[in-house]
Amino acid sequence: MSFNDTHLLTVAELADVLHMDVGTIRNRLSRGDAMPPSIKIGRRRLFPVSELSKWLTAQLTSNEQEV
Repeated sequence: MSFNDTHLLTVAELADVLHMDVGTIRNRLSRGDAMPPSIKIGRRRLFPVSELSKWLTAQLTSNEQEV
């Protein structure tokens, strides 16, 4: 993967994708709840789209096994 292929989402953008409130995402991050992998650059928390896709797939797979 090259740097040109890496697209990063902000917390607000992730909130839109997951249909969650920004505050909920921040709370889950601070509590250490299950969230997509992220990186912190300065004070900003950013979420690589490629990792978000993998995380969502894993969440769907784990939920299917519980049913």
